[in-house]
Amino acid sequence: MAGCIFYLGCQWLTTIIVVLFSRGFDNSGFLAFAMATGNMFASISLFKIRTFQVSDLNGEYSNRDYIGFRLFTITISMLFSIAYLALITENVTLFATTILYLLFKADETFADVLYGIEQRNGRMDYIGKSQLLRGAATLIGFSAPILATGNLLYAIAGMLAACASITFLYDFRNAGKFGPYLPSFKLSRIAGLFKACLLPTIANFFATSIVSIARQRYGILAGEASLGLYASIATPAVLIQAGAAYLYSPLIGSLAKTLNERGIYSFKSSALKILLLIIVGAGLPSAFLTMVAPTVLVSLFGNDLLPHIWVFPYSLVATVSIAVLLYINDILLILRDGNTQITINALALALTAFLTEGLIGRYGMNGINVTIITSTTIASLIGLLRIGTAGKPNPSKETTTRVDQN
Repeated sequence: MAGCIFYLGCQWLTTIIVVLFSRGFDNSGFLAFAMATGNMFASISLFKIRTFQVSDLNGEYSNRDYIGFRLFTITISMLFSIAYLALITENVTLFATTILYLLFKADETFADVLYGIEQRNGRMDYIGKSQLLRGAATLIGFSAPILATGNLLYAIAGMLAACASITFLYDFRNAGKFGPYLPSFKLSRIAGLFKACLLPTIANFFATSIVSIARQRYGILAGEASLGLYASIATPAVLIQAGAAYLYSPLIGSLAKTLNERGIYSFKSSALKILLLIIVGAGLPSAFLTMVAPTVLVSLFGNDLLPHIWVFPYSLVATVSIAVLLYINDILLILRDGNTQITINALALALTAFLTEGLIGRYGMNGINVTIITSTTIASLIGLLRIGTAGKPNPSKETTTRVDQN
């Protein structure tokens, strides 16, 4: 978990560096917009495979199948994102910056499927070391170009090149220790994975789009500079969300085993304990950050942030609420309950679309957080109610058949 937190911390530092070495907050706004779009891109390219992959205890699909499918989803996600950007913006700089950042996210999401191979084989240490290397590569690759030129495009390109080198020089080698890893593009396997993870992916896309749409709407209403201000304040809170995710991610495999070996009631008990662990584990550092982060942020970014710094605690609550919703999605995926995932996340996204503009008009910048907290809390409560009444899923004939890992 330390490596993952370090990596995300370095990504947050890029949002500081872009402000310190740019004139005004425009570059920060461009980067915030690109990151928001990148989250939507990642939700499609990841296709919710990691949880499915790690909980694939019967070896239904091979490593080659998972890698080939990830390349397929990255391609689909890139085409979708390009079309989406062409519809929502005519700003050439914004478009180019975002596309380049999406290439960076493509490398990141490709590495994730290699991490899934390592996690299935009990080598989380490989993942941690990779994330440490990626964190350093992100910071160096981004900082050097922007310090030298002040150009955000060069900075993102440098970050992309540095991290891609880690993927090919380190992650591929480690994944190869657990069997063949050249991608397989068998249509039947792609179709099988697509069918298995389609509903969870749509649900995850809805969930990750909540923040993206709220931020994008604020950027359109208030301008890139105002969005850059919000991003400078709120981005540190993402560390809490990521920390919560990495707190339970290593436990996904054991939760699946609990469901298979000890039954639904033991599974629900374990899932509830982890939920409480997430809330406590996120709440304690949130309280600490509430005390120290505002002073640090103002000292870094200057007095322009001072009138808005009160927003920070609310952004922490918003990120914790997102983390809880994503965890509930993973529990529903283990239960193979895609219908409930679709329902609760579609509801959360619809509430976001309906509430955002009015809440921004009422609360200004903090309207983003109020929207996120409201929509995700309602969705999470419904999801928890469904989990509480769920029975053990019946394994299909397909999911209990072991395939040749070659």
